[in-house]
Parts: sequence; C-alpha cells; structure tokens
Amino acid sequence: MIDTHLHLWDPDTISRSWLAGVPELDRAMDLEAYRVVAAACGIEAAIHVETDVDDTGLDLEVDEVTAVMGRSTLVRAAVVGGRPGHPGFEAWLDGVGHLPGVIGLRRVFHGLGGDPGAFLTPRLIDDLRLLGDRGLLFELCVRPDQLESAIRLVDACPATDFVLDHLGRPEIATGVTASWSDGMTRIADRENVVGKLSGLIECAAGHDWTVENFRPFFEVALDRFGPDRLVWGSNWPVCELGGSLGRWVAATRSLLEHHAEPVRTAVFEGNARRIYRLH
Repeated sequence: MIDTHLHLWDPDTISRSWLAGVPELDRAMDLEAYRVVAAACGIEAAIHVETDVDDTGLDLEVDEVTAVMGRSTLVRAAVVGGRPGHPGFEAWLDGVGHLPGVIGLRRVFHGLGGDPGAFLTPRLIDDLRLLGDRGLLFELCVRPDQLESAIRLVDACPATDFVLDHLGRPEIATGVTASWSDGMTRIADRENVVGKLSGLIECAAGHDWTVENFRPFFEVALDRFGPDRLVWGSNWPVCELGGSLGRWVAATRSLLEHHAEPVRTAVFEGNARRIYRLH
C-alpha cells in the first residue's frame, strides 16, 4: 500500500493554531511513530501532505519535510503548504517548486467560514495556473458546500492536475446526499481531477462507525472517478480521532475486497505511483 496522505508535526518547532482545538493531537507526531503502525498495515511508502501551519511556519515545514525525505525511504514525496492567491506567491514558488520530492501544493479551504466561494479569486486562479505550467499538482481540501467553487476553479485551470482530498469531506452520519453525489459526478467529469479515499473516519465524527457507513460513499467515488483516478490515504495521525490507522486500513480493504485485483492494486498502489511520480 502507498499512503498518499501522511502528516508529521511537532508543535514545539512550528506553530499550528488549529491544534489548540484538538488536544488529542497537540503533541509530536513523528516519522518513527508512523513507521511502526504503517509497517503493521503493509504500507511501504507515503506522501507527506502539508499540515496547515501558521503563515510564519511555511518555509520551516518545507525545510523539515525535505530533510525527512532526504533521510527516509518511507516518505517518497511531498505536497507542501503555500498561499496561492496572496502577494508574492510566484516568487515563493520559485524557491520551493524545484526542490527534490516536491510534487505539489495544498492550501486548506474547508476551514474558511462564510461564503463557500470566498477562496475563489482571480489571483488564486492565476497562481494555480502557474502550478500546471511547472508540472505541480494542487490538492483541494474543501467541504461539500464548496464543491461548486472547486469545480469552477478546476475549469479555470485546465492544465493543472488536482486531487480532491477526503472525497470532499461528506458528512457520513447524514448519508449520501443528492448535492454531494451531484458534486462528485460533476468534479469527476473533469479528467484532471483525482479523488482521494481518505478522511472518512474523521467525517464520521466519532468511533461508532462500521464499514457499511462508508460503502455508499466509496461506491459513488469509484463509480464517478473510476479505478484509475482514485487513490488511498490514511490522514495519519488525524485518523486517530475516528479510530486508528489499522482500523481504517481494514475498513478500506473490506470496501475493496469484492472488486477485481487490478482495481484493488490501482487504488492502493498503482495510481499513487503514477500521480505522485514515484519510481
């Protein structure tokens, strides 16, 4: 298995204001701790994804993750944090876009309140077009009510590749809604978008879930994106809020067990190798 959504952090070195509201995670989450649980689950490689650091920590996190990749064969690539849509982004990208292992960028949008389209600005569009020009992907981290704006963003950047984190963060307890399903259909119609099967146990809002709670969401995602545009991720250590890495791996293996072996291989490994350019 290849984990396309790993987070590592140490609150003592880089500030992440959001951790103050999640005391269970407000401690060091390092590579060695992950290595132990990942090995038990059969994970052989991982992609580090930025951790929504405060603005002052952006460059520090890039330095930390590039150092991790330099000394570890487990973490094979990184999706770094940045501030597209803000002044100075192009100059900042000049400094990080060429770093070994950096294959893309993410900026979390789901935490923005108010208008679900507030993040969609002409400057953001221009900056994400730059990513496509430079062969870098962008990971979309949005809520279901932001899917419409995400679709508009993708349409405005046809030469940029996108990954939809956590399948758009649906509310698992509510069940599949027409608006989420429609949003998934429409965004999956864009061939430069890949869906990421991750984050669902956190979206279940607690430990009291079964595999069957996730099955309708997974089947929609597999149907819409197809087996060649769906990747798997753990969202470790955030997944610990809804259970554990081992429990999430077992759940997703169960979701895929009745599908053909080529489908399982594609979702758990093959697509990640292609999309994140692992060799």
